[in-house]
Amino acid sequence: MEIFGPLKSNQIEIDREDINKLSLYVRKLEKWNGIHALTSVSAREIPYVFVVEPILASMSLSKLVTPENCLDMGTGFGNPGVAMSMYFKRTDFLLVDSSQKKTALLRQIVQETKMERIEVLTSRIEDVPNEKKFDLIVSRGIGPLERTLDYAAEFVKDNGIIAIFKAKLDSTEYASIKNSVIYFDGVVNLKVMYPSKEVSRYLLIYRVKNP
Repeated sequence: MEIFGPLKSNQIEIDREDINKLSLYVRKLEKWNGIHALTSVSAREIPYVFVVEPILASMSLSKLVTPENCLDMGTGFGNPGVAMSMYFKRTDFLLVDSSQKKTALLRQIVQETKMERIEVLTSRIEDVPNEKKFDLIVSRGIGPLERTLDYAAEFVKDNGIIAIFKAKLDSTEYASIKNSVIYFDGVVNLKVMYPSKEVSRYLLIYRVKNP
């Protein structure tokens, strides 16, 4: 499926070169998913889940942070990091996932499309050295929210933002997290326009506590 229609219906404008890169990305996902059943997302929804939603998230996050670098924890097949890198054009992205199969495909896509600011790392997040810190950390979840945030807190800069993607909200979960480093700062509602419906997706925003 081409991505121009989904981008246009969500009022997203990006360079033609970036559209071409993301179109190749989507075609690769559709092809590999048809062979190996890599993701539960249908071919019809892939452009929205893997491209539109991350770019809408980037548009909202740009009001909160101008990231020098971004860590995508549990990136899978590059979601949300690949599409976000098309919006944050001066940001270096580190995409981490423990699956050899997923990261192998992701590296192939990154190389073919010459996404030079993306590095793909095959590793469990708990095995990644935390000497390097990041302005922005994103994740679609690598387990329970509290554990995801505990990992993220190890990598976030003092002025950084942690954004966790959620399909549904559970206030008893996200507002009650206890962490000595970070605090909950709000929810962003991403309204994604599909062909026949509007779907809400959410970003849970966390910031670093002042000393």
